[in-house]
Amino acid sequence: MGTRSIAQVPPTPATIALNAYIFGYGGHSLVTPHAALKRLWWTDERIKAKVTRPFVVSKLRGEERGFLNRPLAFGEGLTDDTYMDWILDRAKRLFLILAEVGVPDQIFGCIDDSWDDDDLPISLENVRNLDLAIENDEVLNKKFYVTQFLFLLRELRQGSHIDYGPKEHIPMEYVNSLPPAVTLQIWDRVHFPERPEDIYMRRKFALSDKDTSHDLRKSFLRDVRKAQTLAHEHIASVWASYTTGDAGYVISDFIGEHTLATFIEHRNPAQFQRVRASTRPVLLCEWMHCLADALASLHERGAVHTAIRPSNILINHSNRIAFADVGSLRTFQRGKKVNKTENYDYAPPESPLSQAPLSIASSPPISSTGAFNKLRKMSTSTSGSSSASSNAGSTRTNSMCTIATSPTTSPTSARSNSMTTITTTLSPTNKSFSSFRNFSRHLTHSSISSASEAPSSPTTVIRILPKPSIPDPDLLQDLPASSPEMADIYSLGCVFLDIITFMIRGKTNDFVKYRTMRVTSPVANGKRARNDTSFHSAPDRIDEWADILQDDSERLPEQIFRAVPGLLELVRRMMMQNATLRPSAIQLRDRIQQILVGEGGVEALCCANREWEVLPNSDAPTELETDLSADSMSLATELPSTPSRTASECPRSSSRCDEHCSVTCSTASNVESERSRRRSSASTATGRISSWRKAFSRVS
Repeated sequence: MGTRSIAQVPPTPATIALNAYIFGYGGHSLVTPHAALKRLWWTDERIKAKVTRPFVVSKLRGEERGFLNRPLAFGEGLTDDTYMDWILDRAKRLFLILAEVGVPDQIFGCIDDSWDDDDLPISLENVRNLDLAIENDEVLNKKFYVTQFLFLLRELRQGSHIDYGPKEHIPMEYVNSLPPAVTLQIWDRVHFPERPEDIYMRRKFALSDKDTSHDLRKSFLRDVRKAQTLAHEHIASVWASYTTGDAGYVISDFIGEHTLATFIEHRNPAQFQRVRASTRPVLLCEWMHCLADALASLHERGAVHTAIRPSNILINHSNRIAFADVGSLRTFQRGKKVNKTENYDYAPPESPLSQAPLSIASSPPISSTGAFNKLRKMSTSTSGSSSASSNAGSTRTNSMCTIATSPTTSPTSARSNSMTTITTTLSPTNKSFSSFRNFSRHLTHSSISSASEAPSSPTTVIRILPKPSIPDPDLLQDLPASSPEMADIYSLGCVFLDIITFMIRGKTNDFVKYRTMRVTSPVANGKRARNDTSFHSAPDRIDEWADILQDDSERLPEQIFRAVPGLLELVRRMMMQNATLRPSAIQLRDRIQQILVGEGGVEALCCANREWEVLPNSDAPTELETDLSADSMSLATELPSTPSRTASECPRSSSRCDEHCSVTCSTASNVESERSRRRSSASTATGRISSWRKAFSRVS
């Protein structure tokens, strides 16, 4: 085996496997005693403890030891430091490297040339300047260059980023344990030297596209910085990051044991069983509030998620919940195994994922999931015959409204206390599809008519569920196009419905079966039948399932279940087909808190009344960028009138304040007053609202 070097080799899969065979554990990786095979890292603490005065003396010969206590040759009387003082104060790592390569006596020449630890790492070209041998020895120079990285360890700290060199060792060790969720086992668990109790999760990302060879290093760093600005307790943090070779790594201190999907499928996760049975429903309800608070923080900072689904939500060993990452940061989506079925199931009706043409196999009307596709076909058809209009009964949801076709009246299954019915006449032969694409833009008084006024045309019933404090219907003609914030609310509503189902039923299998529809989709050789388990394809069945859950909750004795009706009504609003009628994230967060505290008897929530500071480098618009003109003021955020400053109140040094100065001071005062008011009312429904909500409520 040879003599043992003082430089312990850092652990790698190869060295761990070799030591396993040496100690008789070959072929049994899961039972290999990794704790006994750990390598020793040359950290600052270890070097300080290792390089002492006796150690330095032991590495030098007798005649060389006498130089240690001599004053520095280049001091010229300006300092009393000796060579020993220089080594112990400024060149401990350098001395270790020289001792390892076999030339510790060269430390005197290095000190005479003012080399110290701050000069490490030294490039291979500059190693020649150390004069390690009387004549230049390339083998010795290369040995020094490689060895220096064993002792030069740059440790990651919170919030830091390090670009490690090709020969540089990364002070990090694997944790020999795997999470229960198979989907999370591709994410390594690591700890840093001498801190085995602090475990972190590590994710790897390629820094070049394997297909186009495009360099992704800049986008990786940009997304990492963006993720750090969006920090939230319930979003898996970017604790630190580093690059080495052609890969980038992200370190997170949120260690997921399960995703929400595997947590529900497992039914009895170990960490959930440690919670008392009486408090488990409270924990699940609190998860809903935490996720809503995390989403509100993203929207308030000008970011959107775009990938809210159970597999992208983590649960750790302490039953804390968090989004695994922000879906709009593309770096964090690379390398993931995409579940296309889940992406489709939790997509909102206005999403391109849910716009794939589907033909409902059963007789119409079943749901409102095909009307606009049919209208598109009818508008592009050249025949314009009456037979084309008769096929409009095969339904599909548009991106804005829930529509159900009927020759006479609205569906009998509609709940009279939960919807508003607007009856209008559609004439496909006279209007192009563009007039129906964003149908809610055209809900003017002139377009509303009764079926008796046009008995020969098919009658369509548009159902819009009521929402408190919505603008006058006249403003519906100016509704904006659907935004990603609206899609986030819908997808989170689907997740909430899964959580409530799990809370009451203990599983979600029955829910999946209940909303599954047998559909046919076109293929090359005709049509192919398949099961559609998405939320957006069967809104009527989703509403019926909510009624079933509400009935079940009324038979349960715990007080927390008294909050279920309110939560289900909120979920209905989140999953409205008309995207603009969904609540904003901050309204959602506050309403959940009101329901859980007021009706569910929950005493405290971890995210209650939280506010977030918009960081300077975030993309969120500042309040000064908000349009404060009278003709475009939001109905929900009108500024209170503030008296103009007088000349005596003007902060300018001049004794007089002209009219222009008075107006300027008044405007600045109004802006500052509004900023303070919005900060103080961030937890209310009339506080900060996202830009799409402002656009929705503008006065035309």
